[in-house]
Amino acid sequence: MKKTLIALALGTLSLTGCKTLDAVPGGLGDLVGTKEVDQAQVQAVYNKAQEAYLSAKSAMRSIATESLADFDPSRVKDANKIWNDLQEEFAELEAKPERALEKASLFSSNTVADEVMEQSQEITTLIASAQAAKDAIVAVLEPVRAHFAVLDKIEAQKNFPKQYEQLVERHEELKGMLIDGEQAKVEGYLPELSNRLHKLEQDAVEKFYLGEVLSDLKVLANSDKSEVLPAVFVDAKNSAELAQAFARNNVRQYQDIEAKTLLAQLQVKRINRLFEEHIRRKEALKNDSVESQLLALEKQIFQLTQKAGLGDLRHLSFSEQLAELNKVN
Repeated sequence: MKKTLIALALGTLSLTGCKTLDAVPGGLGDLVGTKEVDQAQVQAVYNKAQEAYLSAKSAMRSIATESLADFDPSRVKDANKIWNDLQEEFAELEAKPERALEKASLFSSNTVADEVMEQSQEITTLIASAQAAKDAIVAVLEPVRAHFAVLDKIEAQKNFPKQYEQLVERHEELKGMLIDGEQAKVEGYLPELSNRLHKLEQDAVEKFYLGEVLSDLKVLANSDKSEVLPAVFVDAKNSAELAQAFARNNVRQYQDIEAKTLLAQLQVKRINRLFEEHIRRKEALKNDSVESQLLALEKQIFQLTQKAGLGDLRHLSFSEQLAELNKVN
C-alpha cells in the first residue's frame, strides 16, 4: 500500500512538472534558442566593428607610405586625433566582445560597436580625402614643385628671399584651394604663377653665375681702369652683357652659361693685368728706367725670334718683329 501511494505521488509530481514547463511561452527549447541567437548577433556586430577598425588601421598606415601629411596636414591631424581615441575604445571592446551591443554612454543612443564603426568611417573618409588632395596637388602643382627644386639649386631663396617667400606663400594658397576641391580655379592661376617663377629663375641664374663679374664691372666703370683702358673695358662689358643675355634666355643651359661667364671673367682679369702693366711702366718712367724696360721687352721678343729661326730682328720695331713671328705660326 505504501509503495502504491509513493508511486502515485511520484507520478503526480512528474505530471505537475510537465504542466509547469508547458506554461512557459515557447517552452525551454525556445529559451535556449533565444540565448544562442543573441550570442550570434553580438558576435556578428563585433565582427563588423572589427572589420571597420582594421580598415581604419590600414588607412592610417597610408599616411606614412603616401607622405599625406606633406599634402593635407589638417585632415591627417584630425585622423590622428580620432585614431588615438579609437584605439582605446577598440582595445576595450576586444577585451570584452560581449559589450558590442551595450550603450556607449548615458548620453548616446549608439552602442559600443556603433562608436567604433563611426570613428573608423571618419578616419577612412579623412584619409581618402587627403589622398585625393595629394593626387590633385601632384597632378596640378608638380611643375611648380619642380620649379622650386630648380630655384633651390641656384640659391634663389638666399639671393632673393622676399620674392622667393611670396612665391612659396602663393604655392601654399593654391595647395589649400586644391584640398578644398577648387582644381579648375587653380589651373586658371597657374600661368601667372609660372611667369613669376620664370622671372625669379632668370634673376637667380644671372646672380648665381654672373653676380661676381657684374659686380666687378660696376667697380671698374667707376675706376681709373676704364678711363686708362677704355677699349679693354668695353670688351669686358660686352662679354659680360652677352653672357647675361644668354643666361636669361637659356636659364637651364648651365654648361653654356658657365662657358660664357668664364670668358667674361677672363676679360675682367685682362683689364686688371693690363692696368698693372700700365702702373709698372708709369713707375719706371718716373724712375728714369725706360731703357731697362725696353731692353727687357726686346730680350723677350729676341728669344722668341731666335727660337723660331728668324735670326736677329732687333733692327725692326717690336710690332714688326711680332708680325714676323705671326707669319711663322
